[in-house]
Amino acid sequence: MKYGNFEKGGTEYKITNPQPPRDWFNMLWNPTYLASVGQNMNGFSLYQNEEGVVTNLFGKQDDRSAPRNIYVRDNKTTEVWSVALRPTHVELDNYTCSHGLGYSILESKKNGIRVSFQIFVPRKEAAEIWSVSVVNESGGNRDLSVFTVAPVVLDGKSLTYGYNSAVDGYHDKEKQRLYFRNRSVSVMTEKYRAFTYTDVLYDHFDISKDVFLGKSQSYSNPECILDGQLNDSDASTEYMVSALQHNLNLNVGKEQRINFVLGIVFDEKEADKVTALYANSSLIDAELEKIKKQNIERLGFNFVDTPIADFNNLFNIWIRHQLYLMADWARFYFKGYRDTLQDAAGMAILNPERAIAMLKKALENQRSDGFCPRAFRVPSMDVAAADKHYSDSPSWISHATYSILNETGDISILDKVVHYSDKGAGTVWEHNLQAIDFLWEDRGDRGLSLIRHGDWNDLMDKVGAEGKGEGVWMSIALARALKLIGEIAEWKGDIERVIQCEIRYQEIKANILKHGWDDDHFIYAFTDAGNKVGDSASSEGQVFINPQSWAMLAGIIDIDKYETIMEKVEPMVNTPVGPVHNWPPFTKYNKDIGSITGIPQGNFTNGNVYCHAASFKIAADYTAGRNDKAFNTFIDILPSEEKSEPYAQANSYVGPSALRKERNVSDDPWRTGTVAWNVLNCFDNLLGFKRDFKGFSINPQIPSHWDKLSFKRFFRGVLFKINISRGKTQNILVDGVKQSDAFIEVPSIGLAKKEVIIDFQLGSKN
Repeated sequence: MKYGNFEKGGTEYKITNPQPPRDWFNMLWNPTYLASVGQNMNGFSLYQNEEGVVTNLFGKQDDRSAPRNIYVRDNKTTEVWSVALRPTHVELDNYTCSHGLGYSILESKKNGIRVSFQIFVPRKEAAEIWSVSVVNESGGNRDLSVFTVAPVVLDGKSLTYGYNSAVDGYHDKEKQRLYFRNRSVSVMTEKYRAFTYTDVLYDHFDISKDVFLGKSQSYSNPECILDGQLNDSDASTEYMVSALQHNLNLNVGKEQRINFVLGIVFDEKEADKVTALYANSSLIDAELEKIKKQNIERLGFNFVDTPIADFNNLFNIWIRHQLYLMADWARFYFKGYRDTLQDAAGMAILNPERAIAMLKKALENQRSDGFCPRAFRVPSMDVAAADKHYSDSPSWISHATYSILNETGDISILDKVVHYSDKGAGTVWEHNLQAIDFLWEDRGDRGLSLIRHGDWNDLMDKVGAEGKGEGVWMSIALARALKLIGEIAEWKGDIERVIQCEIRYQEIKANILKHGWDDDHFIYAFTDAGNKVGDSASSEGQVFINPQSWAMLAGIIDIDKYETIMEKVEPMVNTPVGPVHNWPPFTKYNKDIGSITGIPQGNFTNGNVYCHAASFKIAADYTAGRNDKAFNTFIDILPSEEKSEPYAQANSYVGPSALRKERNVSDDPWRTGTVAWNVLNCFDNLLGFKRDFKGFSINPQIPSHWDKLSFKRFFRGVLFKINISRGKTQNILVDGVKQSDAFIEVPSIGLAKKEVIIDFQLGSKN
């Protein structure tokens, strides 16, 4: 590979070229602190509490340029270089950056000096920990200065008097740290202070950004570093930087390690506590080992061995790791309602208990009348228009509940009591019923679901803002929810609800077919003014893929009808990196539709490959038995170095109509609802481990060019070892005993056996 490769059994990705197509990031986090780290150690860091108060330490969301810089100066020759390629752009003799599960390590060598820069986020504290090791591998003793530098912003919440008027920073030589404060009235009761501690006494420092950068005002060549000494500047009502200088005299072969703790705290007392926890190398190393162990253990026992090594690395390790990031942080600055529930549906396969907790968290934010918000834990109500009515939120409760019940077989989960956000409490089942009843009542004149300020597609924000616009996709989502609720009701023995769901399903299905069908595909919606969105007569936004794929998922159409729709749709939407969300893209703003028409074409959900929507289509293709088509699209959207970080699922890829030069690539890594659907599509569909309330059936839907594979699936306390091969006739052996069908009954308490071997031979018709 050109830029790097998986190592250590796939648990690390080693970047060997410091200039991949764009910066490739790792995400390091605990439930309250998140740090993004590129191959030059650049990236933002932030703290967020459960109430949604955000404190940015370095940079802001999507500000990937914020540097964590380490400079080395040879005090004899006065030569200066950076440990990463940036910011000095001095060519290095050797370079690697290894992104692992919860840590990153950059190693480089220049002029006989080898430097390692390790970074991780501890399990609990709002901090990141750096360890810098400098080794003299040259032929003589060396007089060096090491400078560690990062900007400190301490914003995130609207500040009363503006930014500069309220910040200051000062040094504390005795405690070996720099301390930074934002003293705006609006944040005095929040964690808006920060510190940098080093376990090796520093020689000089700077906190004033202007003083540090000097006349050049550039991180590439600050005069103070070129001259060999920082300025010992504190700061007040000005932008700040954390800059420390350590002077080292290293004999041949000697090594010096310097540790740094950078954290967000409420006050100096809390800074003292965090410092004590990580005051030296042994404490730091012990914490990192615990993080590594935690991140490996929570990947679980499921294991896939397919003919594609990178696919195995993704689904054995990195996709699961990414799903835990989504579980902890959802979409970083806020936790979306639909996001949490879809993540919970995928998490059920990895960690059912965690999935149940996620479901409960979402239910706690549901009102007693069934309404669900767009998001919770938000820094302001402006984020994702969190105070607006997005119609799809209640529909995802059944999606998560259904997946959890299929995984556990435990009907008692439905009896757990969860409080509503406004008043009272209800069981998990009652929350589900309130949601479906709310959706049923929230319909328009055509008997279709009102779209309100948007549905899954946030950017459809004007379609139903006046309360008249109706969504065809939203109605299909309601139909699918009715099917899921009906099936759960059957498990529960609630026959009255089973009958009601079937009657409602048939009614909404008829309305969808009557009003939503447009000659050869389904439209997306009707606006408040009664205009169609996504019909053949439209010059822009003529086709949206979600109504087509969901019509298959919800059983609105049969396989033949789906194939007919795809004959029209796929030639329009297919690209080398998956299907675009809609086509043709919007190029002119349409106030009848809203924000999607104002997004530059080929980006976000306007004519780009939005991987979340593509994952819906993959699921639909599997449902229709289009195994090769589903798999090809699956591979198209999965990460690879040509289009994104090779180890993290991207949110989207730039579409073919974009004005920019670079297309079929992603600028939006890690943060996506696609990962949960990836897990479902892999285990439920591709591998064919079809979960059921009473057990599971084996129905592999592998591509035609695969002849064999194996996987391990931990299910209800039992490890199933499953081998798939091809033959002339279908044959199933369970622990060597031939079975008449592919269904294996597994009670919620598991089986007497803790391991079961299944050999499944696909017949020629498969």
